[in-house]
Amino acid sequence: MNMITTKQEDHNASEMDSIKLNIMNTNFRITIENRDGFEWKNHVISFLQYIEREFSRFRKNNELWYINEAPKNQTICVSPILYDMLKKAEEYRKKTEGRFSPYLLIPLENHGYNRSFPFQTANHEAAFLHYENESEPLIFKENFQFIKNTDQKIDLGGIAKGYAVEAIAKWLKNNTSSKYGIVDGGGDMSIWSNGEKTWKIGIQNPFDESKTLGFFNIQNGGVATSNIVYRSWMQGNIKKHHLLDGRNGMPVVTDIVQATVIMEHCTDAEVGAKVCFMAKDASIDSVLANISKKFSYLLVHSNGNIETGGNNI
Repeated sequence: MNMITTKQEDHNASEMDSIKLNIMNTNFRITIENRDGFEWKNHVISFLQYIEREFSRFRKNNELWYINEAPKNQTICVSPILYDMLKKAEEYRKKTEGRFSPYLLIPLENHGYNRSFPFQTANHEAAFLHYENESEPLIFKENFQFIKNTDQKIDLGGIAKGYAVEAIAKWLKNNTSSKYGIVDGGGDMSIWSNGEKTWKIGIQNPFDESKTLGFFNIQNGGVATSNIVYRSWMQGNIKKHHLLDGRNGMPVVTDIVQATVIMEHCTDAEVGAKVCFMAKDASIDSVLANISKKFSYLLVHSNGNIETGGNNI
C-alpha cells in the first residue's frame, strides 16, 4: 500500500527510465533520468531480492533467522550489510529513547502479526509476555561481529525497506550519472535532483485512498509515511496494529492515524514517521530533532484534522 504518490511532470519524459515491481510485500517504483542508457534495473532487482531473502522475518534459514535462533551471549558474525543495518537500528533506538526498537518480533507475533498482510483477524489470542527495553541488546565488535546480549528477537521491518531505498538511490546516483531520480518503496522515498527537476509528491488521504490531502515539492531528501489503518487487525475483541512502542512492546495508543515525515535521509524519515505516534510524553519536534536537525511533518488525526510542523518546511 502506497501512502504517498508521485505526480511526474512532463519534463524530458523521453529521458526518464522507470521500473515497477512488488517485492518485500511492497510496491516499488523507481524512476531516474537516464539519457546515457545505463543498464541499472537488473542490479536493483537483485539487490531487493537479496534484502527480502535474507532479512524477512517471515522466512526461515535466512541470515536474520539464524540470529534470532542463536542463544543469548553468543558472538555472531554477519554480512556487512546486516551489520550496518543493525548498527543503524541500534543508533535509532538510542536517539529515540527506546521508542523505535528492532527487538519487537516476539511482541509483534504475540499481538497477532505472525504472517504477511493482508489479514483481518489474529489466529491466536495474546499471551502475557515479559518485555524489557534493554540498555545494550547487541554489543558490537570489529570484523562484523557482535555479542547477542538479549533473549528478544529482531524484526527489521520498515527500517530494512528504508535502508534498501536509500542504498539504491545512493548507488544510482553514483553509477548512472543520473541528474535526478526517485526511489519509492511503498511510500518510503529517496529523491535527488541537480536542480533541473522538482518532484511533486502527493499525500494520500488515509480514510479514502482515492483522494489526496495535498502536494509538496521536493528536489532532494527522504520521505516516509507510516499509517495504522492498513496494517491493523482484530485479536479477539481488541483492535491491534503494527506500530509497537519499543519501551513496552505494546501497540501505540494515539489519535494519529498517519504521519508523513521529510528529512535529509530516507531511513531517518522512516524512523521519524513511526515515532510521531509515540511522542505523547514529549513534543514531536523534540523527538524528531534527536534524529535529524532539519525535518518537516504532516500528521492526520482520527477526527480528520491535519497538523503540520517542523523547521524545514
